[in-house]
Amino acid sequence: MKSTKEILVMLVHELNNHLDKIKSINPISVYYYNEILGDTSFLIVGLLESLLKESCSEWGEKKWIDDSLITNVIVQNNKLKIEGVIIWGKMDITEQWTDPFSFEIELLRDEISFKEFTFLFCDLDNPEITYEDFRDNRDYWVRTNRKWKYVINSNEVLI
Repeated sequence: MKSTKEILVMLVHELNNHLDKIKSINPISVYYYNEILGDTSFLIVGLLESLLKESCSEWGEKKWIDDSLITNVIVQNNKLKIEGVIIWGKMDITEQWTDPFSFEIELLRDEISFKEFTFLFCDLDNPEITYEDFRDNRDYWVRTNRKWKYVINSNEVLI
């Protein structure tokens, strides 16, 4: 299993490799960015899961994260904001749930470093829904204002 730092380095490298492609995308033509962004979707969930296990005891060892669906990417200079839906589950059962996320990071020019990041996860005002319910209502998590349950900043975690 990779450390949080190793996952973060891999994610930063992956984002830098796709930065020019991201900048050239017409957002109207994309529903999910997963394919365009290569390994980004599972590196984001790997990072989130590692950060939650390190800093949020209520997340617990009984939960696991499967994948993410990236619905929006905003690039301004070297700052990226990636938004979407995390698919997660609980040990010993097959049912999965979904929750929204937002990940902001400022990349540095050397392709393996970053200035800072913020991870936002779970909407306190709207509880998770099952993946089956989300499949039937893909717009459930489309909102602009949220009260986030988990807020993880790079300057608050030891990496």
